[in-house]
Amino acid sequence: MTYEDFLELVKKRRSIRRFKPDPLPDDYVEKIIEAARWSPSGANSQPWEFVVVKDRDTKEKIGEWFQEAAELSSRVENTRDSEMRHSSANSNVARPGFIDAPVLILLCGDLRTREVYPLASMLTRADKIFYSSLASAFLYMHLAATTLGLASRWVSSTANTLPQARIKNLLGIPKEFEIYDTMALGYPASAPRPRFVRERQGMVHREKFDKSIYRNAQQLREFIIKVHNPNAPAGK
Repeated sequence: MTYEDFLELVKKRRSIRRFKPDPLPDDYVEKIIEAARWSPSGANSQPWEFVVVKDRDTKEKIGEWFQEAAELSSRVENTRDSEMRHSSANSNVARPGFIDAPVLILLCGDLRTREVYPLASMLTRADKIFYSSLASAFLYMHLAATTLGLASRWVSSTANTLPQARIKNLLGIPKEFEIYDTMALGYPASAPRPRFVRERQGMVHREKFDKSIYRNAQQLREFIIKVHNPNAPAGK
């Protein structure tokens, strides 16, 4: 694979909100998990476990809990200044589209694997290493799905405290494990909107931090507004 091929793969990976219900070949799921199995992890701890869910009723139940959490999040988000609000502030929280995906893959981390870290790391930054390891596996999963022509969504809210407790109980996940995040996997029923990406020259520093490109509070605010609404005019 050339760098250009890899960059094109990275650009193609997008979170999809709506899925067709068409079933996936089982070997596609296995290939995605196999790619994640080779991802880097702190001290080669390999903390990951994968829970594959296809049952319709189970997915619907997870969707109900996700929607409850989203409604609470929306109320919290609406306390922010209107320009700074995330799209999740929509008061009419819809049924989550990821439930129609034929497969959910829950990435779980075994908290006990932190024992493999050097003692100094365990005492100072075990959580950072643990979650970074899981993040690398999750990214590998999404990139692998893209190579197979599949759509995926990074469903982070299933890791929130209340949905997580319910989902762990529903799926029989032991208390020593934590749900990192959930991947919805299938064929896209809609196209993602164009993605807004920061310009490279505004984030690269040579030899030392270049204060001439340091973003002040107003610039950062405008960036956040732009992320939430990529079509908004500059400064709006």
